[in-house]
Amino acid sequence: MGKIWDQLTDLLKETAIELDKSVSYLDILELFGFLAVWLFIAGVTRRWLRRLFVRLRMPEDILNRTLAVYFLILLLIGISVSLQVAGISIGILGKVLHYDLSELFQPQEKVVGTDTGGEGTDAGAEVDKGKFTLANLFYGFAIVFGMFILSKFSQLILQRQVLQAFQIDRHAQFVILRIFHFFLITIGVLISLTTIGISLTSIAIIFGGLSIGIGFGLQNTVANIMSGLILLFERPVKIGDLVEIIDFNIFGRVTSINLRSTVIMSLDEKEIIVPNLQMVSEPVHNLTHYNNRFRVTIGVGVSYGSDVELVKRVLIEVAHAHPEVIKDPPPQMENVTAPFVRFTDFGESSLDFQLLAWIPDSFQRFDVASDLHFMIWQKFKEHGIQIPFPQRDVHFYQEKNE
Repeated sequence: MGKIWDQLTDLLKETAIELDKSVSYLDILELFGFLAVWLFIAGVTRRWLRRLFVRLRMPEDILNRTLAVYFLILLLIGISVSLQVAGISIGILGKVLHYDLSELFQPQEKVVGTDTGGEGTDAGAEVDKGKFTLANLFYGFAIVFGMFILSKFSQLILQRQVLQAFQIDRHAQFVILRIFHFFLITIGVLISLTTIGISLTSIAIIFGGLSIGIGFGLQNTVANIMSGLILLFERPVKIGDLVEIIDFNIFGRVTSINLRSTVIMSLDEKEIIVPNLQMVSEPVHNLTHYNNRFRVTIGVGVSYGSDVELVKRVLIEVAHAHPEVIKDPPPQMENVTAPFVRFTDFGESSLDFQLLAWIPDSFQRFDVASDLHFMIWQKFKEHGIQIPFPQRDVHFYQEKNE
């Protein structure tokens, strides 16, 4: 048995391939073994992240792309670590990945004469340069992406363990979590830039030179970002509010306020992306800024021969028969009244009335109005009340022959 083991050991130590140095079968076995364990861990964490993102209600397309990028990053890191564990050199590829790209943008060293009559390089050309390599660029991206994942997980813990325990309202929770997310991402970007080898001083100089161009070219984007900050902190529109942008015929519930745009979920479950500048500068009807209640107004006309008292009584009965209508509002509901009827006008073809009734949820106003129309039509048929249509009397006169 020992002899077989020695033969197997000698076989594994034999050279399988020649790179910068000899690679044995044992090195290849270690490479694939470590990579298999790494991929198993990546698959487990990927399933865990999917459950986390589902809890955070991340859109399906963004969720899939995020998980794909996450798995790709882990795969590349796993291959790199596996090669190092196995002691396998990747030769010219390693030199490419670790080549300082800043060398491509540096001026050639100037040859100058020396006091001894020889030649040397210009002393002023010696500067301290950070390592801006493809490998560091990948690591920097991985740091930012990892901070994004950490931010999502931390937001879930913070919301469930802290914010909900203090019974903070939904919009305040959204603002706190959004600021927390931006803070972590900013830290990740700063760490990433340090890893890449880019100094913050250089970035400040570059952005200082580009500030005028950015101001003119991205003025709409900057205006939307500033409007987003106004929406977050001034709170004219909050998460969960039911809004209507009158000039653009947009109606729905606010689901998200981002830096550049606001997401509104319409009645047909379609997301409408509205620039924040439009939310601030255009007239916006916020139906739930103060409370969720809404007063439904149903207009109806009846023929001139109808009994107006009967019409009033029938309309009141219809309102009281609907389960969503507030019949006897409690004292704490200020300005809310029981259903009542207004006689609004003597029309050309009809006597015009309005039925006014309050409902607790403004999001249901279209459904309640539709129900009331059906019920009014049925009740009018039962009581013989006619709804007229416009009529005209045309008189023909025969001309007299002179």
